[in-house]
Amino acid sequence: MATACHEQPATANQTIDAIVDEAGRDHAPLRKAFLQKPDSESGYRGSAMADLVRAGDSLGLRLYLTAVLKASSPPWDTALPAPVWARALGNPQPTSKGATGAISKAWRRLEDHGLIRRSRYNRMAQITLLREDGSGQDYTHPGDKDCRTEADDYFKVPVALWRLGSGGEGRWIRELSVPELAMLLVSSSLRDEFWLPIEHAPDWYGVSADTAQRGLAGLRTRDLLDVDVRVKTAPLSPTGATTEHLYTLKAPFGLTGRRQRSRRRGAKR
Repeated sequence: MATACHEQPATANQTIDAIVDEAGRDHAPLRKAFLQKPDSESGYRGSAMADLVRAGDSLGLRLYLTAVLKASSPPWDTALPAPVWARALGNPQPTSKGATGAISKAWRRLEDHGLIRRSRYNRMAQITLLREDGSGQDYTHPGDKDCRTEADDYFKVPVALWRLGSGGEGRWIRELSVPELAMLLVSSSLRDEFWLPIEHAPDWYGVSADTAQRGLAGLRTRDLLDVDVRVKTAPLSPTGATTEHLYTLKAPFGLTGRRQRSRRRGAKR
């Protein structure tokens, strides 16, 4: 009697790899406006990312970044079954009502933030990207030379976020905590040896100093971020010296020759 051969269902890593393969790109482009609003008189430059971080919306942030990677060509949209997104992002029961419901609610929150537009396609949610600043305007690729402005300044999130991890079955898109993921994005937008005093994180990026501290410390613990501690003479300080920390992303996210030693040009205020 013939024995039926049944292949195992796709794993989380096979699913995320298939998403990356279909996207056909080595990075996800993100306007810096996702991290920082334009300068304002108040000095506060919180953003769509900050809203997600302050809300602790781990799933929403990871889902959005993956959608930006996946929607790689006009009309900048993507449609996959909810269990596929859930499995890719590590839900152990991706076909359950809880998992699919969580994906649906995350899309709704992203729509409320003005980052995507939802419609239906073959009983799936079709997700169309909107501008990263949360304005609700139509999306264009930030690298489009025909219509670029200063507001289109962008950075690249390496595909290593989805392809690699700390080892075994890990992938950084699933492993990093929300503070770590937020500070990885901030770090990716800056040059090597950037200066980012954590007390300025609330005004510059809209995240708390504690979030910035935990994110930077977590990246260092994971050996993804290098810090150069420099002590400078400061005659008017109580101790006569000040200490500054200059950060550089390590492989696979940094060390790409983006050297800029001027601390004032490191983290844009």
